[in-house]
Amino acid sequence: MEAKKLKTIQLESFSLDHTRIKAPYLRLSKRVEVPGSEYEISTFDFRLRTPNTELLTPKVTHSLEHLFAVALRAEFEAHQQDLKVLDVSPMGCRTGFYLTVLNPVGALPLSRATEAVKAMLPGAMEIKELPGARLETCGAYKEHDFERAREEISHLASQEILPLEKPPLLV
Repeated sequence: MEAKKLKTIQLESFSLDHTRIKAPYLRLSKRVEVPGSEYEISTFDFRLRTPNTELLTPKVTHSLEHLFAVALRAEFEAHQQDLKVLDVSPMGCRTGFYLTVLNPVGALPLSRATEAVKAMLPGAMEIKELPGARLETCGAYKEHDFERAREEISHLASQEILPLEKPPLLV
């Protein structure tokens, strides 16, 4: 790809005014229709920390990634059966995660996704051993802080996770 073309691509997340948002929140980042089907892929910005303030440590982020991957899938399997969690990915800025879901077109409004994320938190707190955190199952199995991740989830559960309908955008 030409360097000139790279400069013209504007990512949606780079249009978000990070100085005017306050975590925790869930925001629809994008929807992409799956060609030839009645499904779409929805990506949500699940922000735990307000940008450019206190960041999650790499070890806590890694442990949360494992916990959320299991707990979100369990919540969706139990109570959101028409939806499928495809991925839970940490943001490079260490302020949150991207939640990617396969869903029937129009079946996952922001309000429903926010309720599913809130409902997932008690299940995540019930996990007593960090899933997939062994040499055989994790590429950085020593890079975890399970206890601090559990504290983060407990703190998050005590707060209101807002559905951010109209995020502040840069002009």
